[in-house]
Amino acid sequence: MKFLPTIAVTALCSLITLPLQAKEIEGVNIAPASVVAGQTLPLNGAGLRTVKLVIIPVKAYVAAFYAPKPLRSAADVMSSPGPLQFQFHFLQGVSQKQVKDAWTAQFASSASFTYPGFEKDRDQFIGLFGPIKSGGIETVEIVGDSTLAYDDGKLKGSVSGRNFQKAFLSLWFGSSPVQDSLKTDLLGGNP
Repeated sequence: MKFLPTIAVTALCSLITLPLQAKEIEGVNIAPASVVAGQTLPLNGAGLRTVKLVIIPVKAYVAAFYAPKPLRSAADVMSSPGPLQFQFHFLQGVSQKQVKDAWTAQFASSASFTYPGFEKDRDQFIGLFGPIKSGGIETVEIVGDSTLAYDDGKLKGSVSGRNFQKAFLSLWFGSSPVQDSLKTDLLGGNP
């Protein structure tokens, strides 16, 4: 009976150190963590982005958001020094023109933070992405004062400055996010 407390402590420690479980959305397996700039970031939240074509909703991509600690409000995200990572797992193939049009529309309708020089930085960022095949992944990382863009794991370039980072984050967490339900999901289920 003396060993019961030791067994209980060992069992509790085992539960605490169990690996985080992957999440699945629309057949996309979302990893429980991602490594950015040498730091392991746990999954903060993930969700589905839909867009309407005429009146039909189309499942566009599954977004996953990784952060060094739980970020449960827009204010927490906007003040986070990072690093942060977004992964966009595309469920449909998208042409170069569609990629450019989609990013342009998202910035036009959702960027609630702008600054002098914003348009130049926005256009530079949008120009980093190419066409996407079904199952392709776009990744955006916020590291230091750089916003890095990857197409299927290949670094395509970056935009410098904390102001652009705030503009990018405002797409998802600002006053007019690209999709309210996705904002909630990326915050781990919190509005």
